Amino acid sequence: MKKKQQDEALRYFKEHAEDWKSKAESSGYDRVNIIQQRNDYVLKVIKNRFKTEYVLDVGCGTGDLVCDIAKKGIDAIGVDYAQEMIKLSTQKAKGSKLNGAHFECCSIFDFDFSRRKYDVISANGFIEYISPEELRKFFDLVVDALAPQGSFVVGSRNRLFNILSINNYTLQELEEPDFNLLLKEAISLASGTSIEEFVKMTCAELQKPDTKHEKTGIDVTTRFQYTPIQLIQMLSKRGFRPVEIYPIHIHGVPPVFKNKRPEVHTSISNLLQSYAEHNPELVLFSSSFMLHAQKAD
Repeated sequence: MKKKQQDEALRYFKEHAEDWKSKAESSGYDRVNIIQQRNDYVLKVIKNRFKTEYVLDVGCGTGDLVCDIAKKGIDAIGVDYAQEMIKLSTQKAKGSKLNGAHFECCSIFDFDFSRRKYDVISANGFIEYISPEELRKFFDLVVDALAPQGSFVVGSRNRLFNILSINNYTLQELEEPDFNLLLKEAISLASGTSIEEFVKMTCAELQKPDTKHEKTGIDVTTRFQYTPIQLIQMLSKRGFRPVEIYPIHIHGVPPVFKNKRPEVHTSISNLLQSYAEHNPELVLFSSSFMLHAQKAD
């Protein structure tokens, strides 16, 4: 499954690099720009840090985030294993004369981490395409590569949203033995439980390595989902302190209505997104979320 998943992901992003570039650059209140929402959150984390000199963006896509960071005078490197993505990223940086933006085509598991420590490592739209086993290895790499008090910002497809989506994803979760634990986590999030308490709670098991999902618009059979508690606890075991859970692509209507009336969904979604900060309970209605965790001294 691991090789099939990654072959499918590589093929998709090779074939759709230009489409991804268009999505990343789209703007206006008549569309939901998920890529920009994720990038903006990473930029917010950087802005709120005391000092940031070096940033690593894993799964950098067409390089928009790396270029935005470089515009702030920060040295940033983006890594992606799709050559077509790196080509577009490099063109973007050269066109804007950004000497602080660098790109490398490789798997993050082959990346040379010995060159420096990073103040911020981001991974948007990346962990869904690697197996749970590889996710653990990736987190090990991150904790070693970050400087003391470094920030790790990771985006994830939201497994808790399956409960609220009321569709085939919900039916799939109902067959799982841990459905009640997912429901309890959702209730805790909705009830305002502090992020520190999540470290102590019992969470559901990770999705099985051979999990298959409904089509999501990206032609990859398995795109893993996680809950906030699952990621928080995996990172806490590696010495990270959870800082914030941030909703991405908030749905104010069920997906079936979203498909019928996309313009209504877009209007509601963008309105709710303006309230994303300091309102983690909105994660329940979000198809994905960001987690900011900080490495200890």
